[in-house]
Amino acid sequence: MTEFISQLKTFKFESWQLLGLLALIPILAFLKGKLGLIPAVGFSSSELLRPAGSATRNASGKFTFFVRLLGLSLLILAIAKPQVEKGLSDYEAKGINIMMVLDFSGSMKIRDFTMNNKRVTRAVALIDVISEFMRARENDKVGIVRYDADAYLMSPLTLDHDYLIQRLKEEKNGKGTAPGSGMLIAAEHLLPATNQTKVIILVTDADQINNGPSPEEVLRAIAPFGIKVHLIQIISFKDMASANPSWNETVQSVKLTGGQFFQVADYQGLRSVYHQIDMLEKATFTEGKQRTYKELMAYFAIPGLILLLGELTLSHTLYRRLP
Repeated sequence: MTEFISQLKTFKFESWQLLGLLALIPILAFLKGKLGLIPAVGFSSSELLRPAGSATRNASGKFTFFVRLLGLSLLILAIAKPQVEKGLSDYEAKGINIMMVLDFSGSMKIRDFTMNNKRVTRAVALIDVISEFMRARENDKVGIVRYDADAYLMSPLTLDHDYLIQRLKEEKNGKGTAPGSGMLIAAEHLLPATNQTKVIILVTDADQINNGPSPEEVLRAIAPFGIKVHLIQIISFKDMASANPSWNETVQSVKLTGGQFFQVADYQGLRSVYHQIDMLEKATFTEGKQRTYKELMAYFAIPGLILLLGELTLSHTLYRRLP
């Protein structure tokens, strides 16, 4: 009972402007009494009509007209959309915003990955793993930046992962390596996503950066904005043992953002890394509060229609009158 009373306090009409139609009801009642001629029949003496002037036990015309007005009033209230508030609810979305920054330099065409017992290029293996990664995260908004000597946005953040996969398959490899430029573009598109998890996954097979700003500079610049960067370096097994010490500063800068550094040398290793990132980047964030309402239109419309139907039935049966 208490809950009912509290809900009743929130009663409102969403389309309250339509309540003005209720003003037509008293106008109809007024016109009902004014329109039409008073029927008359000539009699030689008014004494003959005295019995007819006595009060009757009912006034059928008034009753059916009242039913009609009541039915019309309920229908007007119904179309004004009456509702009561059910409460406040938080809309929770299990998803994060991820920008992929992908290397499409010439070295990504090296065929040193084995996929399904077939030798494939690093680029083909990467696209396959990324496709699997995105299909498993249907609630995540994903965007892609590709780079070689230059970097450009392939797609902003979107839930249309099938489109992203198709675009990846159409990409061609170029020359040069500019991961820093790619991260700057990715960060620019992540910054508007306030109060949400923002992640960059940077993939490169470069041992030397020869274009654009250095990754270390970019990583230090974007770290204060809450953008986490995971760096995946594709490298051969023989080079993994003698990794370039110049990457040490890059690794430290990655950790500054809260991200991790990975090295992979084969297809299974690449899949494993993306699986680890998939486990790391699970988040639930609140999109915002929204009021929920219970619609009461039917509680007014159904009785209104029943009354009008009843009035129509009575007017043509029990209360039928001759002209």
